[in-house]
Amino acid sequence: MYKRSLLTLLIGTAFFHSDVFAAEKTYRCEVLSDAYIKSNGELDIVKDSPRVGQEFAVIKKTGEVVGDVMDSLGKPKVIASGSNGNAYKVILTQKSAGKNGAFVDYLSIEGFAKDGKYPFGFFSGALLMTGVCD
Repeated sequence: MYKRSLLTLLIGTAFFHSDVFAAEKTYRCEVLSDAYIKSNGELDIVKDSPRVGQEFAVIKKTGEVVGDVMDSLGKPKVIASGSNGNAYKVILTQKSAGKNGAFVDYLSIEGFAKDGKYPFGFFSGALLMTGVCD
């Protein structure tokens, strides 16, 4: 009986610690708004966007983005690791089909949290998405 209780305690502790470590290694984010820059330079908020409410994860060390909203976004490069005074910043690059073209995306997750949520902004071409991460 004692060995079984000890084993249960050890397994529970291992799961608890793995959750803590996983939280430290990733951001889990939710899209709250979706917009485009119109040809006249004004911002156009997309009403009833299918992206709003979707979630994605960012692996902090590599900058890799995983999720339906932004899956497979090229080669990430972490520019800043983030702190209370500086946002976590990632640039994702991908060559285009053209000779000298490239796609460049930018993700910024603020280093301060309000109610445990870190605001983010994602910019890709004329697309701008915002939301929160934890």
